[in-house]
Amino acid sequence: MADESKIRYAVVANWGGPMGKPQLLSEVSSCTVMNVPHITKIILEKIRCEDHKMTYTYDKFLFHYIVNDKICYLCMADESFDRRVPFEFLEAVKTRFKAVYADKWSQVHTVKDLKDFTGELNRQMEVANSGENDIIRKVKKDIDETKDIMNKNIDTLLTRGEKIDILSTRADELNTGATQFKTQSRNLHWAMWKRKVMMTAFCVFVILLIIFIIVLIACGGFKFKKCK
Repeated sequence: MADESKIRYAVVANWGGPMGKPQLLSEVSSCTVMNVPHITKIILEKIRCEDHKMTYTYDKFLFHYIVNDKICYLCMADESFDRRVPFEFLEAVKTRFKAVYADKWSQVHTVKDLKDFTGELNRQMEVANSGENDIIRKVKKDIDETKDIMNKNIDTLLTRGEKIDILSTRADELNTGATQFKTQSRNLHWAMWKRKVMMTAFCVFVILLIIFIIVLIACGGFKFKKCK
């Protein structure tokens, strides 16, 4: 990530100060803005010690924080910086804080108690600003996209299978239709041939009948007197 857009300040604080006021336990800064600690103090005094998360805007910077089990994890980043990254950074700091101090984290009350955590806080900030998490996120995204492509390919195969079934059904229907058409054609041809034979026989019969009548008349009746 570019230097002009990054996390510039981070603290871990609790409400273990006098009269339950907030106090800084660990602090890391790469910021040139002189009044950042003062602004942080004002924000911490307004924060509830109940579990929640919030973002405050100041000039061209954003103050993001997470409160968990009466410990506040806060950072300041450039306004143009992706808001997702600071909260991922704070979650990582919270996880490392609890891992380092295990069951004793609730007993942390002073800066001396956290003298070894400042280095870890600085390392986490460098990781967040370097974009290593984005690389991991990109790899995960690529894996998820590959899974989606595989699922889509499977869905496509299933759809193709359904289409093949439909085509097979239609092919069977066409085969059945072709058989029926062939049978009907054969039956029609046979009927036409029979009709033709019957018409020819009828015509021959009529012609013979006409000839017989003419001969009958010419010969003077059935006794054929004139033809003897």
